[in-house]
Amino acid sequence: MSPQTIITILTITLPIFGAGVGYLIKQNIEKKKELTNEVTKERREIYQQYVNLMIGLFANSKTNKKNSTDQMLKELYTFYKKYVLYASPKVIKAFSDYFQLMYNQEEGEEMDSKLHLQSMTKIMAEMRKDLGLKNKGLGKNGEMLMRALIKDYDAIWK
Repeated sequence: MSPQTIITILTITLPIFGAGVGYLIKQNIEKKKELTNEVTKERREIYQQYVNLMIGLFANSKTNKKNSTDQMLKELYTFYKKYVLYASPKVIKAFSDYFQLMYNQEEGEEMDSKLHLQSMTKIMAEMRKDLGLKNKGLGKNGEMLMRALIKDYDAIWK
């Protein structure tokens, strides 16, 4: 084979090979993007359930409906079953920290409201961050997320 023939073959095959590799890379990127979009959609729905649960907890306390700790834990366990596959590691850690706080509370002992609020808002702040939202100005652990729901908020956070 002459050098001219080799150059002609390379001139024809290299662009075809490059196009094939480019196509495979593009397909891979699009699949990852599609999966990320689906996961983000699922996260939004699951995270909204947590927010609904927390706001419902405060709404019940304002309307003097007692939501027992057992009922709240049951609802949090249900939420946990759904979110454990989709949440980011930081959200899972914040949620686990909150559960540990509840587990370590002695029965009959009055709960530290500020500590519980910090744990709940830390979860929401991590969820917001996971969805690509900014938390600037919402406090170290996102405490400002609950300000609209707590009458004596300013007294608690001083």
